[in-house]
Amino acid sequence: MEQLHLSYLKLLAELASSLDRLAQLAQEKAAAVQADDLLALDEVLKQEQAMTLNLRGLELKRLKLVGQLGLDKVPLDELEGHCPPELAGKARETVDALRSSYTIYRSCADMARSLVELNLHQIEKVITAAGVDPAVAASGYEAPGVEPPKQMKTDFRA
Repeated sequence: MEQLHLSYLKLLAELASSLDRLAQLAQEKAAAVQADDLLALDEVLKQEQAMTLNLRGLELKRLKLVGQLGLDKVPLDELEGHCPPELAGKARETVDALRSSYTIYRSCADMARSLVELNLHQIEKVITAAGVDPAVAASGYEAPGVEPPKQMKTDFRA
């Protein structure tokens, strides 16, 4: 049973590390937005997407371990009391590190989100000032009534 607790604490530490990486990516995203660097922003978004997949995997492992340990209804605050006495201190440290990582991530993510939203509003203002209705412009890339050349059409029955 102690090995399962150690595995769970290791998983929580890995989760904290992932949140630290996401916080770093949020800062990189904010820097890319401020520099108007769409290529850098695209690269950061790809890395965030990969991290999201990693977090899904961690969540599945967490659910499995929590079930095996019988900690389904135990909040993180109370994890220390549900661990063997020799792991209680390590549990407290791990939970504190996870909370700290989450707080930092939330702060960085909120800042990046605000910057992206601000820039999107500025782009919308520029589009509106150019005389284009953003609601219509956002409906697609193709102008109404434009047919592609016959060479570009595909006969799906062929």
